[in-house]
Amino acid sequence: MRTTNKLYLLGYVGQNPKTFGKTVKVDIATNRVWKDKNGEVHKETDWNTVTILSERDATWVAANVKKGDPVYVEARVAQGSYKKGDETIYTVDIIVERFDSLVPKPDKDDADQE
Repeated sequence: MRTTNKLYLLGYVGQNPKTFGKTVKVDIATNRVWKDKNGEVHKETDWNTVTILSERDATWVAANVKKGDPVYVEARVAQGSYKKGDETIYTVDIIVERFDSLVPKPDKDDADQE
């Protein structure tokens, strides 16, 4: 049997990317909208922090992505743990495999007219 561990996010960058050595973390907001049994509309924002481990990709994201940008992310979910004193802390990390900025690029013709 073939298995998969894939997470897709389509959302907006919540704050400028944070650099930690050769890695970058980005907070991404996604919105949910639903109606309850009374027909009332509810909206809620979910926040996910993704980690970019590829040095090349991390450098590009740090230089080109900013708060408010729409982005598309493909990632995998990784669980880990570490010791803090006598306590074991468990973590869930979203590790980026693909990170695309969805900011429209100016047309070459538009740039020539400026």
